[in-house]
Amino acid sequence: MTGNNKYKFMAAVTGLFLVPFLLLSRHFIYGEGELQKKDTLSYLELRTTTGAGIISDVLNLNYSLSRLAGGKVAAGAWALKEELAGRVRANPFIYSELVLLGPSGAELGRFSADRSVKSHLDYSKSQVFSEAKQTLSPAGAVEYGEYTPPALVLTEPLMTSGPGPAYYLAGRLSLAYVGEVVRLMGRNSYGNFGLVDMGGQVIADSMSMSIVKPGLKAPDEVVKLLSQAAERDTLNFASEVHFRGRVLLVSVSNVAGSKWWIYEIMDSGDIPVRKASFWAWRVVLSGVLMMMIFGVITYWLALRWLKD
Repeated sequence: MTGNNKYKFMAAVTGLFLVPFLLLSRHFIYGEGELQKKDTLSYLELRTTTGAGIISDVLNLNYSLSRLAGGKVAAGAWALKEELAGRVRANPFIYSELVLLGPSGAELGRFSADRSVKSHLDYSKSQVFSEAKQTLSPAGAVEYGEYTPPALVLTEPLMTSGPGPAYYLAGRLSLAYVGEVVRLMGRNSYGNFGLVDMGGQVIADSMSMSIVKPGLKAPDEVVKLLSQAAERDTLNFASEVHFRGRVLLVSVSNVAGSKWWIYEIMDSGDIPVRKASFWAWRVVLSGVLMMMIFGVITYWLALRWLKD
């Protein structure tokens, strides 16, 4: 066999091995990348679900007005006012203002953390009071200030054994503490981690954009996924979102007992490279090297076994 034919033979054998191997390797590498993307989505869903649970606990412990009243409802208005005044003194960073209202909405007592600021909000004429009176359940709305953290304007009926509420508790509760909890949870995020209200406005986020622009709208990709979650009637949803030529990974989870959602969003190109990716490429390169060695071995065996 001439020298040129020798190299042609080895190249042909190597090619016959390489073509199917490279086709399979392409599917292998692509599948490994898709698997890594799905693992990242599962990780984001775990983070948002856990975050939603934490925020739900924070709201129940610190932002439930009926919990503040405790067993003081039966003791009368005087005991309730003493309790509210004590709560404002003990934790003014959350309870900016607490108000006790009668069954008709008449103001029985108002307690403000900063007495130099005179609040002019008439809670009895607010939308949240009307909703609470109609549904006999807590009602609230997020208030965005230009130079202050978002606040939750809330009204809750205090029920007794009678036919209707004995009192209503209302107030303005600062969400600065909630924002700090959200930023701490999102500290290790590869993208942006945040909390949005029912209108899609960002209450707090890990990039602190809600501080720079109060009432900022959530990213379009998050709003899109929230609408899909509403259509599917699910409390947790994670998916790829294709938007303007980009592929983003988004996860949203509902905060139990509220219409708020925890979200996390990241660009698929920012997925941290795992060791498994290097391992996959190492397998492919090792296979290519083996194919080349097989070509030489096949030529040597042909000379030994097939040549007369």
